[in-house]
Formats: sequence, C-alpha cells, structure tokens
Amino acid sequence: MFHLNRKSPIPLYYQIKLKILERIENGEFAVGKLLPTEMELMVKYSVSRATVRRVMQDLEKDGYINRTAGKGTFVIRSKISRELTHLTSFTEDMKHLGKNVCSKIIKFQMISSQDSIAEKFGIPTGSPLLYISRLRSVEDEPVAINISYINLPEGIHISEKEMDEVGSIYALLERKGVPPLESDRTLEAIEANEERAKILDIQVGSPLMMVEGLVYTYNQYPIEYHQVISVGKRYKYSIHLKR
Repeated sequence: MFHLNRKSPIPLYYQIKLKILERIENGEFAVGKLLPTEMELMVKYSVSRATVRRVMQDLEKDGYINRTAGKGTFVIRSKISRELTHLTSFTEDMKHLGKNVCSKIIKFQMISSQDSIAEKFGIPTGSPLLYISRLRSVEDEPVAINISYINLPEGIHISEKEMDEVGSIYALLERKGVPPLESDRTLEAIEANEERAKILDIQVGSPLMMVEGLVYTYNQYPIEYHQVISVGKRYKYSIHLKR
C-alpha cells in the first residue's frame, strides 16, 4: 500500500499525482477507466478536498483525465513509452503500441557538415550530409521533433518524396541496403526554446527530453546522427538492465 511521506519536501498533492500516474502507466487505471471519486481519494490518502482537487486539476491540465459532471473522472491517455534497449524507429514503436502516427517534414536538404557534426561521423568538415527535420505526431498531437543528419554512402540517394511516402528513415535505409544495425545514445533533459515551443505547441521553457544517437550500418559505417526532442510530459523512456 502506498503511504504519503508527510515529512518530505515534495508536496502531498504531487506525491498523490505521481502515484495515480504510475497506476495509469501500469494499466491499473487504463484508458477509459473511471478514477476513484474525490471523496474516495480523500479517505484513501487522508488529505483535504483542496489537495485532491489540485491533483485532479494537474492531471486534467496535462491531458491525462477528463472530468464530466454527473459521470465522473475518466482516464483519456497515458504516456508514450519507448525502450532504449533496442534500435527501433519512432514509427515502429508507435505501431507496436497501436497508435496512429504521422510525420510532417519541416526541412529536407543537402548541407555541408559543420565541425561538430563532421566530428561525430569522422568525416572532413564540409562533407555533404542529408539534413531532415520532422514533426512527429501521435493521435494528431505533436509529441516530438526528429532531426537527422544522414551520411549516405556513394551511389545511394534519398528523395523528399521517398521520405514523405515511407515515413520512417530506418525503413528507408533498409530499402537502400544500408540498414541501421547498432547505435550509441545519450539522454538529456532540456527546456523548450522559442522555436521548439512553437513547433510543438507548448510554452517556452517547458520540459523536453532529448535523445541523441549515432547509428551504424554494415562495417561500423556511421550512417545517421539524430536528435529526438520529445515533449517531457508526454514521453518516457525505459531501459532494461542486467547484472
């Protein structure tokens, strides 16, 4: 049974909110399920109505629940979960979760690599790279910006039309005979600047999660460097570790 830590500097309403979110994520409070009433939560956690209402207001503001007068409070969504233990694309992960995903190409162009990016690939500064920036949406809600620098081997080309039709860079690379096989990744919490906030339709300063990765194909050839910048309150990453 979950007990509130009344000596913790973390507010009681936030402790309750985290517990409810945990139960939403593990499926105990599945999408469409009716949540306990305010009175039931007050009794369960021995807190005031004001505390419970703050919890409900936060969950509603974040888009997890919908409160309907006379009917109750229902779960309407959970966080999008992606594993970092397998090299899968955003499209593959969302299809696995049974979610509708769409991509909008923001920018698609050949560029000359700058020092920092060229260094990641181990290529001379100024070498040509394909730059692709896309807005990824799930169930018509913007959730991530994908930025990719693609180091195409000689003789291989990708058109914007192909990218738009296929939707997944990894699927397209597989078609071209240079499938993504392994990757090094880092995870970092950042804040939304003005440009990213506008694209994702969130407030400037909102929490974002950025995953950076360098992807290799055959013979350890670095084929893609990417940044996946996700809306913090809609995303979580999971990692499975063994000792």
